[in-house]
Amino acid sequence: MRLRGFLLMVWCLGALAWICGCGADPLGRQPVSGKVTLDGAPLEKGSIGFQPVEGGITSSGAVIAQGAYTISREKGLPPGKYRVVINAIKPGTGQVELPPGGMPGDEVEGKPAEELIPPEWNTESKQFVEVSSSAPAEFVHEIVTKQP
Repeated sequence: MRLRGFLLMVWCLGALAWICGCGADPLGRQPVSGKVTLDGAPLEKGSIGFQPVEGGITSSGAVIAQGAYTISREKGLPPGKYRVVINAIKPGTGQVELPPGGMPGDEVEGKPAEELIPPEWNTESKQFVEVSSSAPAEFVHEIVTKQP
């Protein structure tokens, strides 16, 4: 009798795990990928972030390398609308060092980091994307700073 009860319990737990989709992502995250260009050329390096709007519950981001980025499903985005934020440091800046023997608070040598991407793509971004559960989340972001 005990064996039958144990087997029934094991069967019920297995059925419950199968019904609930054991290990499935309850948020329905989607992988996200895309391309980023700056004045027509792939952005060499930078970062991209997706911030939820309209009651979204999670954000994500990735490193941009040679104009491309990828976010895996595990770190992806649930379906919804997201604000896009792109940052990149202007080459030749952001290399600040304390002089030899310097202490925190002392004057530093070098150039502080300067943003390569215009504010309308980061601090003042009004760029949005929509992630769907039925279509691939692949986006192209074309940043233009130079007028033809």
